[in-house]
Amino acid sequence: MPLRLEVVRTFADVERVADLWDAVPWQREEAERSYFVARTQARPEAVAPFALIARDGGAVAGALAGRIDVRRLPASLGYRTLYAPRVRLLHVLDGGLWLPRRDTLEAVVAAVDGELRRRAFDAVVLPHLPVDSPVLEAFERRAGPARRQRRSRPQPRWRLPLPETFEQFLASRSANTRWRLRRDARRIADAFGGRVELAVVRDPGGLDRLLGDAERVARSTYQRALGTGFAVTPERREATRVGLERGWTRGYLLYARDEPVAFWICSVYRGTLLVRLTGYDDRYAGLRVGIHLLARVIEDAIRDPAIAVVDFGPGDAAYKRQLAAESHLERDLVVFAPTLRGVRINAGRNAVLLAADGARRALDAARLTDRVRTGWRLRLRR
Repeated sequence: MPLRLEVVRTFADVERVADLWDAVPWQREEAERSYFVARTQARPEAVAPFALIARDGGAVAGALAGRIDVRRLPASLGYRTLYAPRVRLLHVLDGGLWLPRRDTLEAVVAAVDGELRRRAFDAVVLPHLPVDSPVLEAFERRAGPARRQRRSRPQPRWRLPLPETFEQFLASRSANTRWRLRRDARRIADAFGGRVELAVVRDPGGLDRLLGDAERVARSTYQRALGTGFAVTPERREATRVGLERGWTRGYLLYARDEPVAFWICSVYRGTLLVRLTGYDDRYAGLRVGIHLLARVIEDAIRDPAIAVVDFGPGDAAYKRQLAAESHLERDLVVFAPTLRGVRINAGRNAVLLAADGARRALDAARLTDRVRTGWRLRLRR
């Protein structure tokens, strides 16, 4: 029996295929139906659902889930955006891909390419694909060089398989990292006269506290100066509410003298705690309150028998290298529609990305990347 593709374009379609959707072994909670609907419906004027679910007889054989949104697609040099065309974009969810079979993969890739050719959207973004992923290879081969974004530099995703105790975790770190973590704890306690408290938000009753106090911290961060990072929006509130209700969201707040000074918002799904959103009060940057809180997050995860791994997310920050134990390489992929506009936008973005990649390679060779990044952030905080 040939594969059959169920195409989801509306929320009514989501409900129509609910049983199939719920049978997919998604890799991230964003693709779970309740989370997906709550987050997407929070912006109905700007966002539409899109999914493909492959059926082989009565069984689910593969799936892709994403959201169509009209947004800017930036290309940046450092923290400065140089080109940001407005496009109708299909953003495939991180973890919204489950394509275990070659025939399913080819059918889904062909279907997405057909949507691009019909101009259902201008481009599709597939984030955080392992460099050896057959999904990455199949989409790149289908699109060809003129329609795909220039291959970005692979970025590591760092992970920490959890030991049995926090003491074992500390013993597995370098002597310098152990010293820094212990020093951080002492300095923070001394600075605030011992009035330091950790709050862990795990249920819906803590929703307002988590979002409200995280927003108080986020106002002072360099991410806010960039217009990125954490912000309380209707979409964020709905996603956090559902995540807390279903046990997929866990929030960590660090208080000093009863004032919030740092936060981490994480997801917990299929045995993995994924570190997602963070911020810390810039007044206490020298005390490394964010890193101290992250160590407390790891300690809490070790105590939870349902968590086996901490995933620090994509990117190569120094703290990830210090705290994690293993990594693999990932790349994002952007594929454009086979139209004059699509090819033109791709060419413009690729020119900026080429310059950015050259600059990054030069900084890496001179071992100046972390210093320049820190300098940019200091400028934004002023």
